[in-house]
Amino acid sequence: MKKNEHINFYCVDNDLLSLDSFQKNFHPGYDNFTLNTFNSVQSFLKKLENDTKNKNPKIVFMDNLVFSRGLKTKTALELISPIKNIDKDIAIVIFADSDNLDLNATSSNIKVSAFLKKDMHFFVKLYPLINRLISEYELRKKEKTTKIVTLITLILILVSAIAFGIGITIYS
Repeated sequence: MKKNEHINFYCVDNDLLSLDSFQKNFHPGYDNFTLNTFNSVQSFLKKLENDTKNKNPKIVFMDNLVFSRGLKTKTALELISPIKNIDKDIAIVIFADSDNLDLNATSSNIKVSAFLKKDMHFFVKLYPLINRLISEYELRKKEKTTKIVTLITLILILVSAIAFGIGITIYS
């Protein structure tokens, strides 16, 4: 990861004690990051909409039992679609009390990046997961750049070939 690239982390949980604990214990190992915590889904979505022009990596951590009265949702799985509508490249991690939560998400075509069980090894599992998500982000970014460079190169070759053909026709 580039040293100067900023990472935005968002943690959404209706439980203020869980949010406070997460904020105190969160040390991802990156120098340049922001941790935004929200106990309201609506305030999180508003912040995410304001951050859409920011193209740096974004990772959302949500408790599975987060609910929203305004959106009439009861679980994090129901919030995936509204989040992905705002930012399709955002990584979503759902914190669960069970290992089998991912079975509930198989019917959706919009997937979360990971499910992470809340237990005593929670942060031990979280940091390698963050590193993987950042690596995937960088890989997608490099693939996009490679496609653009390839397209520009092909266009330049085509234009050069056409110019060469016209030059040969004119001077023949």
